[in-house]
Amino acid sequence: MIQKHASLISELDLKGLRSHLEGEAFVPGDAGYEQARLTWETPFRQQPAMVVLPATTADVVAAVRFARQQHLPIGIQGGGHGHPFQAEALQRDQAMLLNFGRMKSMQLDPQQATARVEPGVLWSEVISLASEHGLAPLSGFASGVGVTGYLLGGGFGWLVRQYGLGAGSIRSLEMVTAEGYVLQVSQNNHSDLFWGLRGGGGNFGIVTSVEFALYPVKEVFGGQVIYPIEESWKVFPAYLEWLKTVPETLTSTFRTLQFPLVPEVPPALQGKTVAMVLGCYNGSEADGVKLFQPMRTLATPLLDTFTRLPYSQIATISNDPDAAPPLQFYNSHTVLRDFSPAKVKLFLEIITNPGSGLFEVELRHLGGVLARIPEDEMAASLSDVIFSLYALAAAPTAELLGKGRQSVAKMMQAIPSNASVTVLFNALAFNDIGPERTREAFTPNNYRRLVALKNRYDPYNVFHFNNNILP
Repeated sequence: MIQKHASLISELDLKGLRSHLEGEAFVPGDAGYEQARLTWETPFRQQPAMVVLPATTADVVAAVRFARQQHLPIGIQGGGHGHPFQAEALQRDQAMLLNFGRMKSMQLDPQQATARVEPGVLWSEVISLASEHGLAPLSGFASGVGVTGYLLGGGFGWLVRQYGLGAGSIRSLEMVTAEGYVLQVSQNNHSDLFWGLRGGGGNFGIVTSVEFALYPVKEVFGGQVIYPIEESWKVFPAYLEWLKTVPETLTSTFRTLQFPLVPEVPPALQGKTVAMVLGCYNGSEADGVKLFQPMRTLATPLLDTFTRLPYSQIATISNDPDAAPPLQFYNSHTVLRDFSPAKVKLFLEIITNPGSGLFEVELRHLGGVLARIPEDEMAASLSDVIFSLYALAAAPTAELLGKGRQSVAKMMQAIPSNASVTVLFNALAFNDIGPERTREAFTPNNYRRLVALKNRYDPYNVFHFNNNILP
């Protein structure tokens, strides 16, 4: 699709589009444009030729057909975290951005234990409504994440070892194609596309609603225990040994974090770099206390928040910020079958180096039911993945990221992937993107199937401001 500059969109054409919309369309200079183009990560600047805020699926169809007539590539912005990737055209006034901030419809069926949402809905909204009925979605670690993008990319959170990936909970979808047609997609209707949308992201069209399963989870036992970073040499090896004993109903994470000097942080943690064990157990409080006791007594903790929680408060376990920090980031990640003693030593040396420049490192424990889900059941497959390792550097400016960048690179070189996939699709962000990285998120057979789907549904790669699968 040939890119077109905003100034070449005529007033007459724009008026025609607006006459077909229940929502709104903005071009640079319009009141509302500046707000409509903002992303969750505020340092990312996009300047699209126009922003459409659709209110209905019919609006999305009208926008897609207009973009085709005007030779504008299309970027998608759902709810919550994330922004269109590889979006040079979006930064140069040469693309249409669809911002789904107004498509927030949500229906829940307690009898069928399902929910259907539009692409502007956040997990916090689903969690709150489902909790009223004693149900829970397979939501992520942060509740401010948009539901649709998370599910399409695979998605995993505190119930992953028991119930699997979020993508596996999808029951049906509505999608607008690159040609502006609406498809109803399920296991029995466009089954090839149903397979690919469960893990292949937004590469094949624009999902305007998604239906997914809910699970009978009312309460969990969870929280975090925080130790000084120096205790990592004791805590991390003990954590790896402990993981060999835990049931599938328990999911956990080892995290290091550099807390800022801000009033929102408890005084005991301000300015400190710490080692943390976070976890969630779907079972009784008594059993949860016994299961987590070994991790809570390794040294004198700076803070221990483990308690019985209603699922409506699940986000307090990770306690991720609702608003993006005003920082520049550099990150990378990998996935692993195991964590050998040699890797443990290298890992500890990097995270305990006071000059590392690392803001956050996180090792998430997967496995469990994932090992029993066949590779070809859906596009996302993590059957031999036991760990996800993520490293993030942050600084006020890009120029100050130097040490952190070096530490992130050093960690990824020291601890390479040894699984059938080497990255997680949903974790590809910031600088850690590109067609080759996208390919690494899938097994070879699954990637071939995804390319065939791309050739069928989007052969001209209209939807490429994402973790892109090339036709």
